[in-house]
Amino acid sequence: AARSGQNKVGWAKSPLLARPTATHFALGFLGMQGLIHSWVQQNHDGLPQKAGFPQERINEIHGSWFDPSNPVVKYSGTLHPRAHPWMREDANTADLVLVLGTSLGGLNADQVATNAAERSLEGGPEGALGTVCINLQQTSEDGSMTLRFFGKSDDVLKELLCELGFGTLKPRAPLWPKVSHALVPYDAEGRRLPDGTRQRMLLDLRDRAKVQITPGHNIQGAKQPMYMHIGAERPVTFKGERRAPGPGRGTVLRRELDHFLLNIEGQSMNLGVWWLVSAMSGAAPALPVVNQKPTFDPA
Repeated sequence: AARSGQNKVGWAKSPLLARPTATHFALGFLGMQGLIHSWVQQNHDGLPQKAGFPQERINEIHGSWFDPSNPVVKYSGTLHPRAHPWMREDANTADLVLVLGTSLGGLNADQVATNAAERSLEGGPEGALGTVCINLQQTSEDGSMTLRFFGKSDDVLKELLCELGFGTLKPRAPLWPKVSHALVPYDAEGRRLPDGTRQRMLLDLRDRAKVQITPGHNIQGAKQPMYMHIGAERPVTFKGERRAPGPGRGTVLRRELDHFLLNIEGQSMNLGVWWLVSAMSGAAPALPVVNQKPTFDPA
């Protein structure tokens, strides 16, 4: 999360249209420069990706509006199987952690910040630089921070970019590919192929393309009522409607500005265009969706 004085852009019409703040663009730029290696995202809004931060380096630990395989997780739900191990790895290995906009109020993800702060006291190869917190409000962990800034993250990160020699950043939204289909290095279940494999799968996200959610999704774990028939073992009732269980198949309805609108088992879902970008480079370990009958180019 990023505490910003301008974090309302696009929200009036639809949360899906929200635009990144100066903070998101600054972090996206630092990510593209290789200075930020991982982002534990507690929000669901896709703003880091809209600011250019690579999808494959974002752990959307509480789910996402733009990943059909990882819906927003209810408090009664469980995290995606990949989310917690990834978070634990970051918590145990991060050299320096930036905390922005969160109150560190006791959620599981807080360990990423607190563990690095504790390791900063150890020194030696197991040590760390610690944790830097940028927030307007006090937190219970303020005393353990290596650096603590009380202010808006937009302002602090603007100064940081200048200090690093990058000057004043001009926010620019990513240029998404104009095409909605591409040959990608993944198998029929959306798993990245081993290095050196020449075969490529056609990922077709054009209008009316038939798609399906890949195995290993967290739809049942997220416990969102409108999706509970997807991957269920028996019929589910939602708002008085009895829904038959379905494996997660559907259709691409259309492409919007920065996401694809899908109909999955009769329910609307969204897929960020950035997933296509990540797939084209083979950067993501797994894809949220594939085509129902994918075709392959032996290359």
